[in-house]
Amino acid sequence: MAISLFRCCIGFFLLLTLLPQFAIAQQVGNPFENSQFDTIDGFSVHYRVWNQDNAHPAGKVFFVHGFAGSTFCFRNLYDTLVSLGYMVVAADIPGAGYSSRSLDFNQSNSHRASFLWKLLDSIDQRMGWACPARTNGDDGDNGGNSKWIIVGHSMGGGAAEAMTILHPERTKTLIILAGTLFRKTNNLNSTAMFMMRQKQVKKYMVSYADRNFITYKRFYKLLKSAYGRIPDSTEVMGYITPLETEGSAEALINIYVNNREKMTLDARTLTDVPVRAIWGTKDHWVSLRTAKINFGVFPDFELVKIKGAGHMPMETHVQQFIPPFLEFLRQP
Repeated sequence: MAISLFRCCIGFFLLLTLLPQFAIAQQVGNPFENSQFDTIDGFSVHYRVWNQDNAHPAGKVFFVHGFAGSTFCFRNLYDTLVSLGYMVVAADIPGAGYSSRSLDFNQSNSHRASFLWKLLDSIDQRMGWACPARTNGDDGDNGGNSKWIIVGHSMGGGAAEAMTILHPERTKTLIILAGTLFRKTNNLNSTAMFMMRQKQVKKYMVSYADRNFITYKRFYKLLKSAYGRIPDSTEVMGYITPLETEGSAEALINIYVNNREKMTLDARTLTDVPVRAIWGTKDHWVSLRTAKINFGVFPDFELVKIKGAGHMPMETHVQQFIPPFLEFLRQP
């Protein structure tokens, strides 16, 4: 009896040791039931699609996550949008989620935007959708819904804004969720950024991030700050699990190292696309007061504030968040 119990304990601890590795291997192959992978410009990109068989959706919504995020960030919104007939796409930017960890990927807003449009081109073509850019803005038989509603959170707000500036004729609405907006794209050429590009400095930063950043304790603290409340284990693991992919620490550092803009984009050119924003009144990550400096650039702009919410209102204040979000989606 004692021997059997001993063997069971050994087997149990071996399972605990191997389970995380097994889980990662399985998730990288097929993280979610609706996961898809595509190769754009030589980079593997993971994305998820809902209602892709709906020939006449209520609209097309594309989600862009922020720093160290993934498609997990918008999990509380998907079911509602799908039930209302929207086609929904959420992608992991290379360097995050389950996409490529290649350090050759340029993390600038202009390059991210161009890359993500190529992904949407691929999806549109497979769906047989008319592309407004190639049809003089005519939506054809798609009921006026072939344009994309682009939603960007935090650092992803800059990429979403850049996407809209690149192709306003293909964008119905730009929705910013506590996002890092810009008036003009510019390079991060500060001394700190220059130092991080140096080989030995970068090597040290990668080692530090690997040991001290991608840990349960660290993400617990980060999410506690971003949420404005204590996160549960499911929330913490939802962020950590994709980052357990090999090369994640270096990819996170690479965001600040390989980010030279390919082109200058000016937000003042967004004269025909409505820009909407949702912010938490207690956001200490992307301050609403600081963000307001850029709001005046957009001629058609509307802001909704979620009282008491922090940096992640779509996760922490879902009931207050969804009504104004849906209103933005439904605006002509």
